Amino acid sequence: MKRHIGPYFSLASTYKAQQCDSSVMRRSYASVKRGYIILMYKTSRSLRPHFRSPDLPLIGWLTAALMLSSTVQAQDVRGKTELMRSSLKPGVDRLLSSVNEAVTAAGGDLDKQNVHWVMAFSTGHFKSDPLGAQAAREVASQFIAREAMTGDQVTARAWELKPWAFRNAQGLTQQIGTDSQADKGGVERLWPTTPAVGSAGGHDTERAAVSFTKEFANSPDTVLILLTNTAASVGSAGTKLLGTNAGSYQKMLETWTRVAGTQDGATLNIPYTIKTPGGAVPGQMQAVVLLPKTFTATPLGNTTRTQQLDQSAQPVKAEKKNGSAAPFLLGLLGLGLIGGLVWMLIKGGGQGGARGSLRVGDSNFSLRDMPNGRPFCVIAGPGYSEEGVAVVPVQGLPAERIAELVRVGKDLKVRGTSEAVTLSSVDGRVAVGNAASFPLRLDQPDHQLELTGEVRGAGGVPREITRSLTLSYQQGDH
Repeated sequence: MKRHIGPYFSLASTYKAQQCDSSVMRRSYASVKRGYIILMYKTSRSLRPHFRSPDLPLIGWLTAALMLSSTVQAQDVRGKTELMRSSLKPGVDRLLSSVNEAVTAAGGDLDKQNVHWVMAFSTGHFKSDPLGAQAAREVASQFIAREAMTGDQVTARAWELKPWAFRNAQGLTQQIGTDSQADKGGVERLWPTTPAVGSAGGHDTERAAVSFTKEFANSPDTVLILLTNTAASVGSAGTKLLGTNAGSYQKMLETWTRVAGTQDGATLNIPYTIKTPGGAVPGQMQAVVLLPKTFTATPLGNTTRTQQLDQSAQPVKAEKKNGSAAPFLLGLLGLGLIGGLVWMLIKGGGQGGARGSLRVGDSNFSLRDMPNGRPFCVIAGPGYSEEGVAVVPVQGLPAERIAELVRVGKDLKVRGTSEAVTLSSVDGRVAVGNAASFPLRLDQPDHQLELTGEVRGAGGVPREITRSLTLSYQQGDH
């Protein structure tokens, strides 16, 4: 039996070793493909005299395909510094509990009332701490996924030394409708991804609290959650923080409750873990919860939040049928895996088959579907369209092609195409020649593009603008 199964392990080991040296992989790529196909055929024939079951050759193919595909996919995730999303769950659990207790203390009942959830982000550290920024967005997404239900609203806001509009306010509220799972899945597009234009860093938590509570003063069903790297306000040169003794802040506390928790003003700490090639690194963010002293909201009627969330979480049960479908399903699975693996090999020898995506602003692009040598997306102002290529709109830019993103082999190239607005910097470094390039790999950190230039304002008066855009890599195809 070893004589027949041994080649599977030999081929898998050879293929994995070749991936450690890209030049070797390119030279022997064609022979690996031929050897794989020939070996599959010969092995299925050699197994036939030993076993009478018609499924066993298929199982052999399936085993080899699984081994090969696992070695290919293992390379995608090796060595990447990334946020461990699961590490945020305990903190989100405590945040849910704190919110529930606060609403009850204010006379409300989360289980029987709809809520307007307002998630506000301090963004002053987003450029210097992109993984901390991702952690804040992930907390908001997990919280909404677990707690929001049909009839709720979700709104996003951002602040630094004062609140700032990172997008048109009309587009920053999501109504959770009857298809609650789909609507909750779409809230991620609401969250901010960059610091404010010309950001000097820092944040004024008390000023943000006064501003946001004033904005939602006529919505007594609001739960405001401030997500920040630290609840304590952090100033910058030449700025003055509002402080907790300010008259406007004290007046706010007459009608709103800031839920107490830690000594530095947070309701609670939310720890998380960053996975690095050298091991796990701990991180921490904080949440501040505010809500009206008297919480009133629309009643749910004949259902409860618990019932609806339980129903949406239940898996759909498959109808039971007579007879065994195992051979048929096994065949489909085996054929699918083999076909997928062969397609991945033929597609492009490693890069084209990479499982992952590049997020440009609010748009995702599959790495394995990216064309080589021509733009897969362009950056432009709202209202611009172009046939045959995706457009990533950026508020504040003119309605024209500003820059293009191109895959060139295993690199990503960003090229400015406008004379009015140019690519000024990437990750804080000057972009020479209105262009920049970097490796197109999942283990790369997020990249910050900064576009600056001059546009005509009202009455034809020129004005300077600066806009930022984040490029980030994500595991899997999104």
